[in-house]
Amino acid sequence: MRDLGAVSGDSATRQGEVRPVRFELTERQIEDVVILCPKGSINSATVPLFRELLYHVIREEGCKVIMSCSEVDSIDSMGLGVMIAAHKNSDKYGGMIVYSDMNDMITKNMKMLTMDRYLNLTPDLDSALMKFDW
Repeated sequence: MRDLGAVSGDSATRQGEVRPVRFELTERQIEDVVILCPKGSINSATVPLFRELLYHVIREEGCKVIMSCSEVDSIDSMGLGVMIAAHKNSDKYGGMIVYSDMNDMITKNMKMLTMDRYLNLTPDLDSALMKFDW
């Protein structure tokens, strides 16, 4: 597993309190499929690093990428925007990105926003890998 990057710092909340922000992204590979494993929240504080690392991977022609979200706490609108753009860009380069292992809250929000009709969402890594049986 390769550590692609991390960011930490402080983030203000609505109540005015300051909470630490922590985000890490690691990469591993199963055959020709790149598996990205973010850890923490994907939000306005972490999106710059997330976008840079994700876009680097999906720019390869015919990329096969799974983003395993098992350790993602939350995704805000900026994070969702990056995920949608990554989906479009991977398509443009003849590849595919699949998002898997989202917690119940994130899955519920994705369905409420009808993202399950647009993004490739799967409940677990095994079903994500099955999407690449082209």
